[in-house]
Amino acid sequence: MLNQAAVEYDPLDAPLPRLACARFGISFTPKPNTALAAFGRSWFGYAGASTYHAFSGAGLSSRGGAKVPAMPGHYAGLHATLKAPFMLRRGKGPDALRSRLKEFAKRRKPVATGPLDLAREGRFLVLRAKQENPALDWLAIQVVSGFDGFADESQPVREDAETDRLNPYQRLLLGSFGDINVMSEFRFSLRLTGPMEPAQIERVAEALLPVLERICAEGIEIDALSLLGDPGGRSPLRLLKRYPLAG
Repeated sequence: MLNQAAVEYDPLDAPLPRLACARFGISFTPKPNTALAAFGRSWFGYAGASTYHAFSGAGLSSRGGAKVPAMPGHYAGLHATLKAPFMLRRGKGPDALRSRLKEFAKRRKPVATGPLDLAREGRFLVLRAKQENPALDWLAIQVVSGFDGFADESQPVREDAETDRLNPYQRLLLGSFGDINVMSEFRFSLRLTGPMEPAQIERVAEALLPVLERICAEGIEIDALSLLGDPGGRSPLRLLKRYPLAG
């Protein structure tokens, strides 16, 4: 299966393929030809059904961390979810969604994350913004609220082992938006792994820190919003197009 994160081009101006998708999502995906994109291609290169390629130079193999649990995500590559995958409600078509996202992005400015942390978030290892960032939080809120009218409210809510850990407010967010990392609970993060035990998270983080040190120190720029889709109903979703933030 083609790993779309490995395609080294920036589809900001590329024509959008005419593909039938059952679900769509809105995320940030790394700008091609950046250090973050290069890391994402390397880290998410599949070595098997449930493992990722490890950076042998970073010591993952010798530390017993080569078999990192695959992230049970909706997109195969490195991304930060802004609006969780959704089915379109009746009367809302793909063309309307694309047009709305293009105009929405055109009126918003790029946002710098500031320094990033390689950190534990629950049972996952993530790259996340180190400090509070009101501009980034506001962009995320606008994405959720601005495209909520496109989502089919009757779609089933995700239920898995992690759901049992949610508090009542998080369950309300999950039922309303299909995600808990929204509104006041939002924190920008790029998830790197599937669920792991704390000790394993520490080992993998220690091995990856030299690889990500410069990216973490410099932070990244949220320069575009990415439309994801599952052409033909196939999972995971793949990148359809990046829409530049040009306000």
